Amino acid sequence: MDQSLNKFDFLIKKAGELGVEEAKIIDSSTISVAEWVRWKCQYGCPFYDKDSLHPPLAPNAEETKKVLQEYDKALLLNGSNGPELSKKAIKIEHEAYTSGFYKAFALIALPFGEGPS
Repeated sequence: MDQSLNKFDFLIKKAGELGVEEAKIIDSSTISVAEWVRWKCQYGCPFYDKDSLHPPLAPNAEETKKVLQEYDKALLLNGSNGPELSKKAIKIEHEAYTSGFYKAFALIALPFGEGPS
């Protein structure tokens, strides 16, 4: 096992405590960012151009790729309730930040057509 992952164990434990169905550490270089996602929003989502969570106000693919290059590892979360998972991701981000991971940042995904409440 990669010993460098041990420092992230507490985040996986925290995710479990919050009820996240699955959490694991991955290399950030394995994250795929695609241009088609923006088009999917632009041509079909009623929330396009409505807030900073949706294009064109949300970061584009190129900006996202650049930011991801500044990270070595990422915590990947999986769950069946998207809105709840997003809230849990933000809690885990806060836990990571207050534990010294100052670059911690939760990137959340909203289901198609979901907007601000």
